[in-house]
Amino acid sequence: MKRYLNNLPEGWFPTNPKRAETFQAELQRELPNGHLLKGRTVLILAHCEGTDDILCQHIDEPDRFTVVHLSWIGKTEINAQHPFVEVDGSFDDFLEYASNIMNQ
Repeated sequence: MKRYLNNLPEGWFPTNPKRAETFQAELQRELPNGHLLKGRTVLILAHCEGTDDILCQHIDEPDRFTVVHLSWIGKTEINAQHPFVEVDGSFDDFLEYASNIMNQ
């Protein structure tokens, strides 16, 4: 985990345990049936300042990462596409996604 946190792109910051707990609670509230992360155990590693994006590492697949854009509605989303998955793949996929966003 530490090697990932030392390589976060600009604008992304390690999430402290208290904040991770807040993000995790909201993520679980928002996840509807059929969502990519529903029923999966993830660790929230980082967040993007100025957005509602969080970087999740899958516990059962430690080389898999998902960036989710939380909506902060405080309840279950009605559409399985939300909270929106920005990227799902390797850490390199995440870095490429973040680089593309920064270059827009």
